[in-house]
Amino acid sequence: MKRVATWVLLIALVLCELYFLTALLPMGWQRAIDLRIPHDSRQTHEWTSATHPLLSQEIEQVLREHFWLRFFLDAIALTLLIINAQLIVRLWRLLRTVNGPSQQA
Repeated sequence: MKRVATWVLLIALVLCELYFLTALLPMGWQRAIDLRIPHDSRQTHEWTSATHPLLSQEIEQVLREHFWLRFFLDAIALTLLIINAQLIVRLWRLLRTVNGPSQQA
């Protein structure tokens, strides 16, 4: 049971790693990836007072105008990537030890 839970956690961490990696891509690439992923929420055209029609463009503009803000956000994403990668490596090593000692020549 622990082995299955470890595999599930490992898969979840790898998916999170991919998500964190997309934060470091250029905005055009991020939009292209987002358009290729099916979303159920895209079909709804609800409008509320909290909805802003050009929010993503305004965020991009602010990040272009303020280099240090973009640098700081990229540093946070990079830190999360490193922490997540360390967790993946530890889980992978744990799974290898659970499966038994490896056959080394």
